[in-house]
Amino acid sequence: MPEKPIFFVVDDDDDDRDLLTLAWKEGNYPCELVFAEDGQNALEVLEQLEVKPSVMILDINMPRMDGLTLLERLKTSGKWREMPVLMLTTTDHAHTVQKAYSLGANSYIVKPNTYRDLYHLWDTVYQFWINTAQLPARLG
Repeated sequence: MPEKPIFFVVDDDDDDRDLLTLAWKEGNYPCELVFAEDGQNALEVLEQLEVKPSVMILDINMPRMDGLTLLERLKTSGKWREMPVLMLTTTDHAHTVQKAYSLGANSYIVKPNTYRDLYHLWDTVYQFWINTAQLPARLG
């Protein structure tokens, strides 16, 4: 039986992580969520995981190492370059959107304002990345 897909969420906001977890539980999605609090913590967690995540959901504005810096490090590495990265952030500045895509982001989404909208966003992200898109092999 294939392993459950892993969504690796990198976000420093406790409330955002809690709301995403609630949406995941409410929808009873057959996947795992793994969290990191910032870019530096994400690199540490990635090295500890036995199986590569299927998709990373990445905030931008975080302490220690922001999301754009982490994105650049991932996309220039041999080990993590192919992992899809979805930017999920409050920042909607055109320059930041352009920079994220130029660094290799696979999508850029502005965080919704309500839980219901977050739930629908999570459902859309899950359905697309797990049931529609063909993901790269998750080799350890």
